[in-house]
Amino acid sequence: MSRSSFLIAAMTVGALAVGQAHAQPPMGPHGCGHGGLPFLEGVNLTAKQKDSVKKIFKEGHEGMKALHKQEHDLHDQFEAIMLTPGKVDQAKLDALVTEQNALDAKENAARQATAVKVHDVLTAEQISAAKDRHDRIRALQDQIHAIEHADSKGDE
Repeated sequence: MSRSSFLIAAMTVGALAVGQAHAQPPMGPHGCGHGGLPFLEGVNLTAKQKDSVKKIFKEGHEGMKALHKQEHDLHDQFEAIMLTPGKVDQAKLDALVTEQNALDAKENAARQATAVKVHDVLTAEQISAAKDRHDRIRALQDQIHAIEHADSKGDE
């Protein structure tokens, strides 16, 4: 196998691997508690609040389906470009990257809108308790970081 054939094969395999990695669904509710909103961890919700939050998450999930379909279509287009013999059409690839960035922005905005709706369901006391818990966890993480990186301070 010539060097250029090997490089093309390696790039194609790499592109497919990246495509597959991005094609995996995001971490769901089991990974981060209440639908991926860490600020809800440790918050005791009333039955009415649980129903409201569940409804908000369901609406958010339904709204994301179209965006996920668009993302899947973009991945298919990327793979088609990478698996076409000959020189890669950089203009098409750049256009796909631009579309992906716009899609990512829409997904982030949708997630933030969901988080705001959930926030608005909580009482001031629940938000305060969530902030206290968050601050304690952050302090512990900072301590762990300081311990793990204590040796690297002498290297500077």
